[in-house]
Amino acid sequence: MLYSTTRVVTHRPHRYIKQLVSHMGRKVPTALDQDRGSIMFSLGSCLLVASTAHFDMIVKADTADAIAAVEDTITRHLLRFATKDTLTVDWLPLVRPATTADDAHLLTLDRTAWTAGSELPSTRAEERTAYFNERRKPESHLVATLGGQIIGTVSTHQASPFPEAAHVFGLWNLLVAEQTRRMSIASALLSAAERLAASQGAKKVGLRVLATNTGAIRLYEQHGYAVEGRCVNEFLIDGAYVDDISMGKCLTPPSQGTV
Repeated sequence: MLYSTTRVVTHRPHRYIKQLVSHMGRKVPTALDQDRGSIMFSLGSCLLVASTAHFDMIVKADTADAIAAVEDTITRHLLRFATKDTLTVDWLPLVRPATTADDAHLLTLDRTAWTAGSELPSTRAEERTAYFNERRKPESHLVATLGGQIIGTVSTHQASPFPEAAHVFGLWNLLVAEQTRRMSIASALLSAAERLAASQGAKKVGLRVLATNTGAIRLYEQHGYAVEGRCVNEFLIDGAYVDDISMGKCLTPPSQGTV
């Protein structure tokens, strides 16, 4: 799955979202609530989320051509409605490779996106002045941005140093800013990480997740990950034992004749 986004600056974000959703609802399925709307085309979909002085649009589709077609349709109709405003609509990929310049923003995200049950509390006690280090390198990370702001990240690289397992990659450090959850950011990061891993030769992707992180487990299952193992009572967190779950997903089906 591919994702793109744009931030439209306007003092009337709710008005434009309502106009777009109402107009497109004559032809395709739509939904609208207080601060967000969605438009479901045959080629893809568009999520619209209002803020105080702007609104974000996130397009999702299976191919680059479909992304471009949805972007074009949304842009044409939006600009047609903007008879009293000059709106700028610049579509960009929702997820891009990380750079060393992202370090400070990722360190802030790492400090603020943690939630109870998603990570070992002892890792929060570590005082760090930088996000990237010998273990966390920019070239293995992806970041999601909205309006130029980093709101999510994930990393992927070969899981084992052994050549026999060179086809297996791992996913680590999946984080999404609290204020941008329920906007498909985690799904966009997962999809992009799988594409990055596949481009580097991965045939399978694995990850570990605490049993208490039920939201993440549901997300991974929706993306085709299956439970492959469970380390029972692996961690003692706040006086309770917590299982560590191993999940995996094959990016390509095994070749015929292999074991």
